[in-house]
Amino acid sequence: MPKQDQSQPGFFRSVGRFLSAARTVTANVLFVLVIVVILLLLLGGEERIEVPDGSALVLHLDAPIMEEVPRPDPLELLLAGGRDARRPIELRDLLRVLEHAGRDDRIGALVLDLDRFPGAAPATLRTVGAAIERFQATGKPVAVVADGLGQSQYYLASYADHLYLNPMGQVLLTGLALQPTFFASAIDKLKVNVNVIRAGEYKSAVEPFLRDDMSDEARADAQRLIDDLWEGIRDTMAANRGMQPETLDVLIETQAERLRTTQGDLARLALETGLVDELLSRDAGRNRLGQLVGFDEERETFRQIGHRDYLRQVPAAGLRDRSPDVAVIVAEGAIMGGEQARGTGVGEATVRLIRQARNDDAIRAIVLRINSPGGTPFASELIRRELELAQVSGKPVVISMGALAASGGYWASVTSDRIYADADTITGSIGVYALLPTFEESFAALGIYSDGVATHSISGAGNPLQPLNPVLREIIEQRVAEANRQFVEIVARGRDMPIAEVEAIAAGRIWSGRAAQEVGLVDELGDLDAAVTAAAELAGLERWTSDYVEDPPTSRELILERLLGGSVGRILSSQLSSSRFDRVRRIGLLADEQLVMLEQLLDSDGLQAICARCEVSVR
Repeated sequence: MPKQDQSQPGFFRSVGRFLSAARTVTANVLFVLVIVVILLLLLGGEERIEVPDGSALVLHLDAPIMEEVPRPDPLELLLAGGRDARRPIELRDLLRVLEHAGRDDRIGALVLDLDRFPGAAPATLRTVGAAIERFQATGKPVAVVADGLGQSQYYLASYADHLYLNPMGQVLLTGLALQPTFFASAIDKLKVNVNVIRAGEYKSAVEPFLRDDMSDEARADAQRLIDDLWEGIRDTMAANRGMQPETLDVLIETQAERLRTTQGDLARLALETGLVDELLSRDAGRNRLGQLVGFDEERETFRQIGHRDYLRQVPAAGLRDRSPDVAVIVAEGAIMGGEQARGTGVGEATVRLIRQARNDDAIRAIVLRINSPGGTPFASELIRRELELAQVSGKPVVISMGALAASGGYWASVTSDRIYADADTITGSIGVYALLPTFEESFAALGIYSDGVATHSISGAGNPLQPLNPVLREIIEQRVAEANRQFVEIVARGRDMPIAEVEAIAAGRIWSGRAAQEVGLVDELGDLDAAVTAAAELAGLERWTSDYVEDPPTSRELILERLLGGSVGRILSSQLSSSRFDRVRRIGLLADEQLVMLEQLLDSDGLQAICARCEVSVR
């Protein structure tokens, strides 16, 4: 037999030890590199943004506009590739960009990129439009080059000095509609018993569970609201384009007939009716903008800077080294109990911020900027009471209503010193309801039943597999009636109105800001700046500073945002941003939205002061 080579095992052991050591060294080196990258990202300054002289500021309105944007989670940052293009746009940032650009000699024009604008509430559009007008007042032109314009896009485009449309594009105006989905018949087929207890004949948030169409009361209320909102939208667009308002109404009603004269060419129809100034292809549009502000030869387009990059070099608003004289607190989302994440709901954090401002001697007045459909009476009362305590301490409280401040949102606001709303704010909806579904018939159809024993008539009353307990129903009826009575009385006290007068405009009716002022629910029509000025004047201040008061991001949030929002995030994003993964993400977000909605409906034993059909968006 050949003699075995005894050196082989030793050789392999040596190789194994070498590989093990190499693996350890590699892991340690990678760990050190990660730490170095994190430190560089955290300690290094922001990337310097160059703004070429004469540049056009491009507003990329490619995401929803919100009063307060939720803090990004790591998954969002990764999928965005370190960029915030998919994240909602914070309204205050948009206004700050436009204000600063108007004073910036390096900015020669404003270009609105509206092709992917998803639409916004009428009050939000009006606020952005007013900021565009202030930019124009500095003498700088505003231009739009669009592939196509829907109604919400056209509203903002109508402010432009130069409005160009692609020859293959269209402008489609349709007016407003409010069309909730009704599923009473589907609920019947599923054998779900929906127990509804409401106060107010116009409190129609629960109608989709009970009917397959609008009640006469809800129809009349909704028609009055959208007619009022459309009047403001139509009049603004017409004034911007130098038309009579009635011209737009006639155009909408006769579009099909007029389209025959242009052989179905909506772009030519828009040109002939004066909706746009000229028809230009994309390349011709870029050349026209280049003539306006100059060319960037390297990028082969007009000289420009996007609003997100520009925002990074705009000085932060307010004074960061001390408290402002007037504190602005944002309440964005449904009003619910417990802690709610920034921009996703109103809860204990809002109460805590109001208390913080009340106890800060440097703060002389408080402005609550509210954009909410309402929520639970209990959570709404917590906010109202905290604002009232600030008033008792000697600090004026002024409400600035955003796109929506209805039901519980109005409850929280009503006893403040002054209420400001936009003409197109949706507010009111004074009323309370409870929604308690039971599924005993649904499960019985599957052969599943619930039975047992109890010590009292109300024991086990919350079992969804049994009919609504009559004792529990009576208790909730009384709770709804009492909560509604409190709501009406608080409005009467806060607005200094007789109970009968409040009841005449309550019962769940919803109002535009313009109509709300006429019936006494709102003091003044004006934006956030007007509310801040009023708060300062009530505090006796001749000169003042104002700033947002909010919870700072946690160290973890800062690290993740800085790390994943930079080059590291862009590298990882390229591995995760496949269309399949993105579809999964979108499905997850949609499911999360539905769960939040369900939680809002069933919170606090079903008792709600919320306006579920108040969110009107112009699209």
